[in-house]
Amino acid sequence: MTIAARIAEAKAPAVDFTVPLGGGLSLESGERLDRAELRLRVHGALSDPVVAVAGGISAGRDIADAGASRGWWRDVVAPGGAIDLERFCVVGFDFLPNPQETARTISTDDQARAFGIALDRLGVARLHAFVGASYGGMVGLAFAARFRARVGRLCVISAAERPHPASTALRGVQRRIVEFASRCGKPAEGVSLARQLAMISYRTVDEFAARFDHRPGLRAGDPYPVCEYLIARGEAYHMPAARFVTLSDSIDRHAVDATEIAAAGLFIAVRDDRLVPSADIRRLADRANGRFVEIASEYGHDAFLKETGVVGPLIRDFIEEP
Repeated sequence: MTIAARIAEAKAPAVDFTVPLGGGLSLESGERLDRAELRLRVHGALSDPVVAVAGGISAGRDIADAGASRGWWRDVVAPGGAIDLERFCVVGFDFLPNPQETARTISTDDQARAFGIALDRLGVARLHAFVGASYGGMVGLAFAARFRARVGRLCVISAAERPHPASTALRGVQRRIVEFASRCGKPAEGVSLARQLAMISYRTVDEFAARFDHRPGLRAGDPYPVCEYLIARGEAYHMPAARFVTLSDSIDRHAVDATEIAAAGLFIAVRDDRLVPSADIRRLADRANGRFVEIASEYGHDAFLKETGVVGPLIRDFIEEP
């Protein structure tokens, strides 16, 4: 039975698949995957126009609500939503490496090639659109540059051709924290601290000023309100240390040539994004002959998650253009 037939037979809002990649994927680094497979979630029928959706390194195939599973972009990908599940078949996927993988160095092009192999297994020759934000936008760029004829529309939010050196500097410190903590036998604490640093970079100074008062503790070292927030966010974040280092490094390894992209493009920047400067995305749009849109948001790099009322209509209009 084909995968398309299995989806039709399941009669479920979403169906999960683990797709073997076989010998078709050789990592750029020369390393090998112990489990050469990609995990996907398919919403709807593959006979409908197919839209791929990918988010940040913490996101995965759980894009929209499905049963008890809460989607990380459920305000955008939903029946009647900006990416309408009544109109499109939506495919999400988990980024490599899979749990317990030993492969350490993985590029956005590796992710794109793995997804291309998975689409072959699904019988999808061409995507109607690829919508990617943050790291998912990088993977979308890599996919569109490598598979020029396999995607009609490319919507990228808060991602550019290459990472900015200032952002690489921050992520380098995060990785060294995680590796130091791992050597000390406390990998989870290292990931928590790295996540806390990341949260500072995701939001804007205005957002922090609006949310937190200046209330010192009784003694030196007592956390301030903003510190308590960051500590809570760090403790709530769960990712194996090795996987965090791999995906963080993959962001900084990212490089594409936008002139290789043939798809119609929409490139959305956030004016106060501290990780991906708006000027870098404007340059990307120019080189890819796409449309550039800049929005303002106190949520900075997190705007694609928090400003769905602004971002959603932009996506809808773009992917539904005749």
